[in-house]
This record gives sequence, C-alpha cells and structure tokens, in this order.
Amino acid sequence: MLAAPAAAAADRSIRRAAPSHPAAGIAGAVDAPLAKAASGCRGAGAQRARGAVLRRAVRCLINQRRSLSGLNRLRANSRLARAARRHASDMARHNYFSHVSLSGSSPLRRVRATGWRRGVGEALAWGCGVQSTPRAIVAAWMASAGHRAIIMGRGNAVGIGYRRAGGCSGGRAFWVAEVG
Repeated sequence: MLAAPAAAAADRSIRRAAPSHPAAGIAGAVDAPLAKAASGCRGAGAQRARGAVLRRAVRCLINQRRSLSGLNRLRANSRLARAARRHASDMARHNYFSHVSLSGSSPLRRVRATGWRRGVGEALAWGCGVQSTPRAIVAAWMASAGHRAIIMGRGNAVGIGYRRAGGCSGGRAFWVAEVG
C-alpha cells in the first residue's frame, strides 16, 4: 500500500509515480482499536462492493477513530466528496499517484473548483487485494504521522473518493480523503 499525505491547503508539486505494486508493511497490521471499530462499519473488510458502501465504510472507520480520541465526527460534505471522487478517478484512469494532477491541479485548487472555500488536507492511498479494503486503507493512514494529522486534525467535514483500476490481483483501488 502506498499512502501520501498533503499538508493542509498544500499547493506544491510532488513526485509523480505510476503505481505498479503496493509497498509492503503499512497495511499489514491493523491496530486493535481499528479492528474493533471495523465491526460496526458495514463493508470495512470488503475488497469489492459498491463504491458508496466502501466510501461510507472509510468515513465510518475514520469517525470511529476520532471518537476513540475524543474528537468530533467528520460529517460528509458533497463538495469535498466531488473533488475526492474526481481525483481518485483521474489517478486510476491515467495511472499515476500524486497530490498534484497531471494537469497541475493541487488539492486546494480541486476543492475550490467545487465551491469549497476553507482549507483542506488531502490523504491518498492505493492498494491491491486485502490492502485495498477500507479497513486496510484507514489503518495505513493511521500508521502514517502525516495522514493521521490530517484525519485527526481540526477539520469538521470530509469527502471520500474511491476508484478501482486494472493491475495487480483483482485491480488497484485508489483512495482520496479531502478533510476540511
């Protein structure tokens, strides 16, 4: 699993990489709080399901983790979700993995285009097989200091994007979380 955080309101270029296989290790261990929380989130362990089910599972898992830490839940936001879905689809369609799109659009620019006017932090991930499940994606984000800071930060809204593409066993899943 590869995961890449963006600083809040990041508008800088990072190295683009066309994913060929996920990195080992990050999603290998699902921590105990996340495993317990996953039991209450429909689709948390699914590799294949409707996109809406998988996106809701990721938001549920994130909110379970936030609740365990005494933080408010992130509410779903259609503008952030639109930006996240578009970016996940773009990465899957054009076979790249980066916060900056091939056209040069940054996370902040993408959410601004949907009408969102506040700051944003973006978390990206992709995985294959069991490393593409909502449970594995959230575990990877929680294991990364940068991602954890975005997800567990001061935001109050989230949009989740998901798109499956060809490659590796069963296809790659691209994930985007826009937190504002």
